[in-house]
Amino acid sequence: MWRTRCLKLVRAVRRPSGSVRVLSAHKRDCHGGSYDVIVVGGGHAGTEAAAAAARMGANTLLVTHKLETVGEMSCNPSFGGVGKGHLMKEIDALDGVCARICDMSGIQYKVLNTRKGPAVWGPRAQIDRSLYKNHLQEELFNNTPNLTILACPVEDLILTDNRQPDSHVCRQVVQGVRLDDGKCIHGHTVVLTTGTFLRGQINIGLETRPAGRVGDAPAIGLAKSLEDAGFTLGRLKTGTPPRIDGRTVDYTELTPQPGDNPPQPFSFLNDAVWIKPEDQLLCHLTYTNSTVDKIILDNLHLDRHVQEEGTSGPRYCPSIESKVLRFPKRPHQVWLEPEGLDTPVVYPNGISCTLPADVQVEMVRTIKGLENAEVIRPGYGVEYDYMDPRQLKASLETHRIQNLFFAGQINGTTGYEEAAAQGLIAGINAVLKVQNRPAFTVSRTEGYIGVLIDDLTTQGTNEPYRMFTSRAEFRLSLRPDNADERLTERGHQAGCVSHYRHHRYTTIKQLLDNGLQLLKSFHQSSPKWKRQLKYDLLSDGKTGTLSAFDLLKYPDITIARLGEVVPELRHLVPNRQLCNRLKIEASYASMLKKQEQEIQEVRRDEALALPETLDYTRLRVSNEVMEKLALTRPQTIGAASRIPGITPAAVVQLLRYVKNFKKQKHGSDTQDLSPA
Repeated sequence: MWRTRCLKLVRAVRRPSGSVRVLSAHKRDCHGGSYDVIVVGGGHAGTEAAAAAARMGANTLLVTHKLETVGEMSCNPSFGGVGKGHLMKEIDALDGVCARICDMSGIQYKVLNTRKGPAVWGPRAQIDRSLYKNHLQEELFNNTPNLTILACPVEDLILTDNRQPDSHVCRQVVQGVRLDDGKCIHGHTVVLTTGTFLRGQINIGLETRPAGRVGDAPAIGLAKSLEDAGFTLGRLKTGTPPRIDGRTVDYTELTPQPGDNPPQPFSFLNDAVWIKPEDQLLCHLTYTNSTVDKIILDNLHLDRHVQEEGTSGPRYCPSIESKVLRFPKRPHQVWLEPEGLDTPVVYPNGISCTLPADVQVEMVRTIKGLENAEVIRPGYGVEYDYMDPRQLKASLETHRIQNLFFAGQINGTTGYEEAAAQGLIAGINAVLKVQNRPAFTVSRTEGYIGVLIDDLTTQGTNEPYRMFTSRAEFRLSLRPDNADERLTERGHQAGCVSHYRHHRYTTIKQLLDNGLQLLKSFHQSSPKWKRQLKYDLLSDGKTGTLSAFDLLKYPDITIARLGEVVPELRHLVPNRQLCNRLKIEASYASMLKKQEQEIQEVRRDEALALPETLDYTRLRVSNEVMEKLALTRPQTIGAASRIPGITPAAVVQLLRYVKNFKKQKHGSDTQDLSPA
């Protein structure tokens, strides 16, 4: 077993203003003290949770198996994409760390889906694994006050009975964790971000061995503890492709995929990324073929991971075996993605595989460009336990155990971005719980983070959940470009957004508002605009006057082009990011007016709060409806209405029941549900 190590750094933290805050050394025994927040797990959920809690001033402990694997990119060497890129922008708007680290670690940046409107563009970055981990560890180890990091497995939770009134649902309270060496650490709140480690098991061919990932032991005791506490567990699986030596790949006949010029940063704090456009590395595209199909089909009897029933794998990032079975006789894309600037390793995205190692080599070498490829490490599958996320509140606190939060793959999700988003929210709410302040939640109308958490907590999942733009009802308003407008002010009020970021946001917001006001202030007749701009699309029969803002919605009209005829707009042109945001605002202005009514209707339902102590067994509805409400324990009428199988009639009964419940508890003057 790994030796227990505790890291508390003496450091000088440089603030944006230039002032320096010197922190004292951690003098007490790291096992004997008490913390405001204990975060278990050093992956993407755990690092965001720990950073958020420490940023809010909480005395925070991050407990992980190994210090050297904190921030490890265990699977693909990339962040972002369609839907996932939206989460990255929202994480950054709430002052999360992963977007800023990506801007320091990327080797190729590209916005996906640009053939469609800006609302569904997907910012993405190919990441140097080593750079990312090094930069993230530098951020946490040396530049995060209030954070202690301890290397030791967690074996159990410290639980006591809940002595508060109305605790028939939440019968226990977490008070810390017990390490595998028997020592206890006490904390007011605990955030579990265990990833694929709960009873994790690696599969290659017919071979299987206990592991959370290659080289790391699983968390057996903690999984048993959660099961004993009464949580409903499920089993999921995922996989990773073989790694290839890029020096043995023939790229001459493959399709190169360059990055954008200029590359777009993830973080609202950055105007540019660290790498020059011309220094970005190429990705390449190749395809599987009928020979690949034959090798897979001939060897399925040797693939335990794929053949096993009862454990669901990722629908939207399936193994190559699953693709061949579901979509026979089709070529499948394989993206060859470099893993870093100083390594020859290539990640063949698209052929996640758990066949025996020798069969994987045979399969790889039938793919165009990979005929002589050397396989550095075979692909493998991972099976692991997860918790039914319907056992969580929207704050990611569990219904069953007070002060205990879950975030990341433990909730049934897949992907770095989904994990980081949950970790951020769990970390924020763990601190707010300590401070006895209301929970910080994001609704479906405010962000993809809200969509993610609402989907999980109301509908649950029986397969690894991945974010897509199609999951959001209000995509036009939940765009990557305006994540700061939607979330940064709220985050600052909660205490998770730094003064520096808030100041930068308010500066950008002022520039944006001034630009919009300026564009709307210039009016001319349609014919005059047409003559000055020489733009035929304005011959659509419109009469009267149009503002410069009205014209900006047309595809070929830019701020620069308007500035040619309106000199007062020319000062906006050098600010490329501002011009892009103004263009997007103009493009969606008319459609957003129509969507606003729908958003307000949803928000009215979300404002009708349900008491946490409701006894659903006394509700006069079918047993099926009663069981679903009791399991999920929705926090609002809106959330209740989205639970599968909850009928409109059941919602009406729920409203009546809550009205009577409140009358009995608070007196007959209570007439309706109070605002959330």
